[in-house]
Amino acid sequence: MSHVAKADKEIFQEFQNDWGNLGAQAEEIVGLALFDGTPEKGARPISSITEKNKVSRERHFFRASVFASYENRCCITGLTLPTLLVASHIKPYSKCRTSSDRTDPHNGLLLNTFHDKAFDQGLITVTKDYSIRVAQKVKDYANDDFTKNCLAGLEGAKIILPRNFIPAIECLEYHNDIIFKG
Repeated sequence: MSHVAKADKEIFQEFQNDWGNLGAQAEEIVGLALFDGTPEKGARPISSITEKNKVSRERHFFRASVFASYENRCCITGLTLPTLLVASHIKPYSKCRTSSDRTDPHNGLLLNTFHDKAFDQGLITVTKDYSIRVAQKVKDYANDDFTKNCLAGLEGAKIILPRNFIPAIECLEYHNDIIFKG
C-alpha cells in the first residue's frame, strides 16, 4: 500500500483478518446500523441484536460487504434485482470455524438465487482463474433449452469480478475440491 496514511495502514492491518469486528466497531463509531437489512424486509436495527445473536450481525456484515463489492450485480449474469440476489459463501458458512472466516468478503460471490442454488449443490463452481465449470451431471441433463442456456452454457465463462475483495483462491479451491461434483 503506497501513498496511504499511516493510520489507514494500521487500521487495515488490525482488521484485515477480523471483518466481523470491523463491522461492529464501524457501527459503534458512527452510531448507525450500517450493516442491517432494510426495515421493510423485517430487519431489526443492529443495536437491538444481542451478543447471543452475533450470527445475525455477521450475516448482515457479510451480505452488505459482498453486495457493495459486486456493485449489486450477480457475478454470473449481471442481474441487479436485489430480491433475487444472494451473498453466497464460497466455502460454506457451516464449514467456517471463526467469525473472521464467516464474515470475510473474500469468501463471497454475489449470485442470483438460481445460480446460488446450483453453486451450493456443487453443480457449478468457479476455478482459480475465475472461470465457471459445470458438473458432468448438468451436461448429461442438458436436453432442454433452459438447462443448456442457463447452466451447461456457462462452461468456461468468466465471472464478473468485484471491485474489491476478489474471491480468495483458497476458498475457490475448497469449493472445487469438496463441494463441486465435477
